[in-house]
Amino acid sequence: MKELGKLICHIPARNGSKRVPFKNMRYIGDKPLIAYAIECAIGVGIFDDIYVNTDSEKLCGLAEDYGVKSYRRNDWLASDEAKGDDFTADFMENVRSDTLLMINPVCPLISPEDVRAAISAYRESDCDTLISCEQTQMQVFCNGKGVNIDAEAALAPTQNNPSVKILNWAITIWNTETFIRTYHKSKKGYLGTKRLFFPIDPVKAVKISHEEDFQMAEQLIQLRKMLIKENLTPRYWTSDD
Repeated sequence: MKELGKLICHIPARNGSKRVPFKNMRYIGDKPLIAYAIECAIGVGIFDDIYVNTDSEKLCGLAEDYGVKSYRRNDWLASDEAKGDDFTADFMENVRSDTLLMINPVCPLISPEDVRAAISAYRESDCDTLISCEQTQMQVFCNGKGVNIDAEAALAPTQNNPSVKILNWAITIWNTETFIRTYHKSKKGYLGTKRLFFPIDPVKAVKISHEEDFQMAEQLIQLRKMLIKENLTPRYWTSDD
């Protein structure tokens, strides 16, 4: 089992967003979107520090209100030209860590239990990068070609198809030294060199990119509250109904 060393959580949240303006500060339910990621990180309970990585003074203030730290990145690192590799490497080079874990603020249904499970999987593996994903054995095509099926053959049972991993980046863990070394060599580090894809519940991986995503996430959050409150159990039809 690998040692994590200094474990830092960072929550990247730039001020601008073209598809949903100022989405990180927009309320979903009873709190701003980014607050779900912050509360999740606090609930994990094992980080040496938690940072909101942002270009926004307002988001820095929000982080402070929730009792976590903020890292103010420069304007270029919040631009459309900057990649995740760039702002993550910048953070790593200015905030010391051995292991960096990212919680994506646009995935408000991620729980502390999900994060702790990802950390355990990372520790027990020999990977330098863990990336959360969804997986499917449904028939997948890309550019008109079958990815996990032979489109010229008879349709096989779905359970016989190879599993396809769809990265959602809700939770990502990096070995800092490997990331920085790779970044300085080739300006990339996000995908790592030895990867572990970590499946999570597709419902929890709901990602807010568009207006309709906000509406769906809001309904799921309200449903989750209702299920917890009423402690509902599954019911099945019988001939007596």
